Amino acid sequence: MITLIDISHVFWRAFYGTGSDVGAYESTLESVQWYWENCPRTALCCEGRNCFRFELFAEYKSNRKPKPQDAIDSLIAIQQQAASWGCPIVACDTYEADDIIATLVKQAFLEDVQIVSNDKDLAQLVSPTVKLCGVRHMGPADVLAKYGVKPEQMRDWLAMVGDAADAIPGCQNCGPGRARDLLQKFGTLEAIRQVPDAELAKVRGIGPLTIKAIREWDPTLALSLVTLRDDAPVDLATLWTNGEKQ
Repeated sequence: MITLIDISHVFWRAFYGTGSDVGAYESTLESVQWYWENCPRTALCCEGRNCFRFELFAEYKSNRKPKPQDAIDSLIAIQQQAASWGCPIVACDTYEADDIIATLVKQAFLEDVQIVSNDKDLAQLVSPTVKLCGVRHMGPADVLAKYGVKPEQMRDWLAMVGDAADAIPGCQNCGPGRARDLLQKFGTLEAIRQVPDAELAKVRGIGPLTIKAIREWDPTLALSLVTLRDDAPVDLATLWTNGEKQ
């Protein structure tokens, strides 16, 4: 089993949940230590600098408030502590942690992988061998039950819905429920854009305004922002020696 911890997501979720950088530090470090001691192949996946998505869209994540420096220092301290144990800390310039995780998942191929995160963007990586471990473990059936779409449809669903927190523009008049119903009916965003208006209108809740929005919306930007890149210059085979802690 390979364990990939989305450390920034885990830490900031704890921080905003408690409002305390000390509490977030303690709970996150405890979680990291548990995985490191119980799962021999554990790695922390971190944010790189100068993310390529900002080059695609200058307003990417512009809605977010600046993070407190004390909390940032606590997150760095967690990474340093984990590194002192020998736990791999994986980051690359221009790539976000999600992209690092996607790259390592691809390299893992048929090995079992657990991704420690509650980030819905990572649901697109879920498969019979890849589980998303947040509040609960999520396999393909769990993704379908929660979002109404399969993992392989999550990319299209995320693009259609957009993300206010990341300032990703989705399709107007097409929220999570309508995007779900359309993808359940037609399978992909490309197929949705190609079917006649009369076919779209047969889907529950899809009226003239939504059809007009679908026809006028260019999904290129949203798709490029929500798609996880799996070409980061990292090598899964170098993180551990024979599956053991270094």
